[in-house]
Amino acid sequence: MTDVAIPPTMWLLAFQLTLYAGAWAVCSMLLREARLAVAHWGLFMLLVGIGLALVGGRDDSRQWLAFNGANLLVLAGFAAMRRGSERFMAAPNSDREQLLTLLPGLALMALLGPGQDQASLRVSLAYGFEAFVVLRTMWSIGPPLRREFGRPAVLAILLPGLLIGLLLAAATLRQLLNWQQPLELQTNLVSNLGLVAAFLAGSAAFNVGFMAMLVMRLVVTLRQASQTDPLTGLANRRALDQALDVAWQGYLRSQQPLSLLMVDVDHFKQINDRLGHAAGDQVLVDLAKLLQRNLRRIDMVGRQGGEEFLLLLPGSDESQARVLAERLRQQVVASAPAPNTGHGNGATISIGIAQARQGDRDAQSL
Repeated sequence: MTDVAIPPTMWLLAFQLTLYAGAWAVCSMLLREARLAVAHWGLFMLLVGIGLALVGGRDDSRQWLAFNGANLLVLAGFAAMRRGSERFMAAPNSDREQLLTLLPGLALMALLGPGQDQASLRVSLAYGFEAFVVLRTMWSIGPPLRREFGRPAVLAILLPGLLIGLLLAAATLRQLLNWQQPLELQTNLVSNLGLVAAFLAGSAAFNVGFMAMLVMRLVVTLRQASQTDPLTGLANRRALDQALDVAWQGYLRSQQPLSLLMVDVDHFKQINDRLGHAAGDQVLVDLAKLLQRNLRRIDMVGRQGGEEFLLLLPGSDESQARVLAERLRQQVVASAPAPNTGHGNGATISIGIAQARQGDRDAQSL
């Protein structure tokens, strides 16, 4: 079959991918935390977009750039996609595998001629490598993707990715079984038009899906930051108030005991004056870790403000809370000996205990 150029479809797809590349470029400038992954995705879109634009410009002169060069750009783009996706999901590093598979493929593609006689080998090599990269990417990012984002991410990313990978594998097999008839992408074949349509849908799913996950991750980070004390990593007062309200409602429903401990570092200003504010901060950090180590899964601790910490103990009565309080006090004394010993900061704590009673008006009165 003679070559029949279908530039409108290729140029449309190339234009779409270039727009995606521009969007990722803007994101990479704004989002420091995900800059490396986003930059790789932008490079993926740009390289594949340029490659497909070159495919749309193929003609009977068979220029090396339009045939071999286009394939080289697309192969490099897929490699960038895998690297960026794995960085985003903190999946195991595959750089060595990428080099072992990419470099030989790129070298062979560069050495092949653009003529009709080598077209079947070029097509098999290009589709085969792309299928391998897509399927390996889905395999490596699948577990962390499910853990962090759940079922929606599987539907938005994994399923379209697997479908694209299988379509590329099928195109490779189809070319191997029809070696005498090159199935180059510019030829007007039903299979090629279906593959282009799949690329249109797949690229949209990829970009929209990863953009949505990027936004979700940012929202979670901002929510955590708004409820976390930056020094100790514990819940801040806002989060404590919310947790206390939830615990209070649980107490009203179940009438199970609910106790609170208010922990205060004794003479904290003197510690700051004597040892410096950095040492004072370290006292708070060490105390936060000690409190966390002594809590059950259902308990909660947070920094109420300054040198004060609040512990929520659902299911614990006053006597149980008193036992915990004394254990905490003794551990602090043991971990921070007095300055006259030559080491330590000499920090001690005082602890107040309250148990919810029937006469309490609300959580704040407790």
